[in-house]
Amino acid sequence: MRLSFRTFLAATAITLFTGCLTIEENYTFKKNGSGTMEYVIDLSEMGELMKSIEGLGDSKDKSSMGDLGTMDMEEQVEALKKIPGIKKVKLNNKKEWVQRLSFAFNDLDALNAALNTLLPDSTGARHTFFAWEGNTLVRTNNRHAYELGAGMAGAGEEEATEGEEESLDMSSMLETMKYKYSFKFADGVGNTTVAEGVKLETVGAKEVKMDTDFGVISKDPLALDLRIPLNK
Repeated sequence: MRLSFRTFLAATAITLFTGCLTIEENYTFKKNGSGTMEYVIDLSEMGELMKSIEGLGDSKDKSSMGDLGTMDMEEQVEALKKIPGIKKVKLNNKKEWVQRLSFAFNDLDALNAALNTLLPDSTGARHTFFAWEGNTLVRTNNRHAYELGAGMAGAGEEEATEGEEESLDMSSMLETMKYKYSFKFADGVGNTTVAEGVKLETVGAKEVKMDTDFGVISKDPLALDLRIPLNK
């Protein structure tokens, strides 16, 4: 997402005293290492709140809501199309306040290049999000999610005005904002390792799902790291 969207998202979330944000990363992996990825930004709860506030205007008037209303990801779509090994890039924004960006990847090199486009952090350094260690898929993260949560918390502190009886409970707000993973494989999944505060769900023999919140991420920048062994 563009910086303008992230900044506006932070300010609006604080104004409403609620997170109302869910980010999802959904993956499928084939035996040959290729697969698909879907990146979802769900702000539907916030959209309903914004439409209910007097003065925001008709929900169809996107210009009254700035970048948050449109959540334009066309730049990311065009950038992904130029990455070798990335194909079938699609953006589904038919549902208001929800963006679903999907693509197919040939291998982990292509996937990592795509994630560096989707999930940049302030360092600007290229990060290896996924790697194979034998039959174990290892996911590590840069500071993208951590900085997103920190930016929202910082904006909330700025919203608090002098003389307020109680300061904003930013940790509670961050806990309402969710980050989710799902992984489907051609092979069976072994004992997956996740960080403290991350909920793990095994779906059948070949699928795992994980979810946490930005409160956990704010305390542990490595909370989204994981290891998934496959029974090959």
